[in-house]
Amino acid sequence: MTPILITGGATLTALLLLRRTGQRPAPPTSPVTSFAAENLTERFISAIPELTQELNLELATATFNETFTRQSDLTTCWGLLDLGTSTVQVPVPVTYRYHLCLRERWQLELKQRRLIVHAPGIKPSLPPAIHTDRLTTLAVRGWARGSTGALLAELQQSLTPTLNQFAGDVRHRELVRPQCRASVAEFVRLWLEREGHAARITDITVIFTDETKQLTNKSQP
Repeated sequence: MTPILITGGATLTALLLLRRTGQRPAPPTSPVTSFAAENLTERFISAIPELTQELNLELATATFNETFTRQSDLTTCWGLLDLGTSTVQVPVPVTYRYHLCLRERWQLELKQRRLIVHAPGIKPSLPPAIHTDRLTTLAVRGWARGSTGALLAELQQSLTPTLNQFAGDVRHRELVRPQCRASVAEFVRLWLEREGHAARITDITVIFTDETKQLTNKSQP
């Protein structure tokens, strides 16, 4: 598994739409208490349809080179004669995409000038994108074996189901989590700008529901 590129995705749709529609005029000067914590979550959720028409918010993409290998051994004469081992190998350039569902549960907490965003969990967008134009294969036939075509076809049929599993693997999600966190923070920050409250927040902390309890505890002041 060789990571090549990790990029953010929140600005691809929602943020461009927000910028195209323009910011609302800043509200009249009012005390900080008008940015009240008790209705903050409801205000944010009600504004989501105005920020983007999408149901999912793309957070990050990551491109890897995954290598798949399959072997076939064959013997005869009750295992006394080895007919050789056939091997096929396919390096697969693949892009994984990660998103969250905007309709799932959000919770925003205001602690002085710090905004803590409890966001829905990170999910893989399936199936991953296989870059078929860059696919290569390596086939080695055993000394007394026939074509490796059937073995290669078997391996190729298993690629998409296996890559779906890889996309949801903890190792892959942890690699993109920092970028996902930054994408959500940017999404919320632009909402704050739209509402005229960005200057009142000095820090946005994003906690996903699929994170460990240790991270959640660490994030609390």
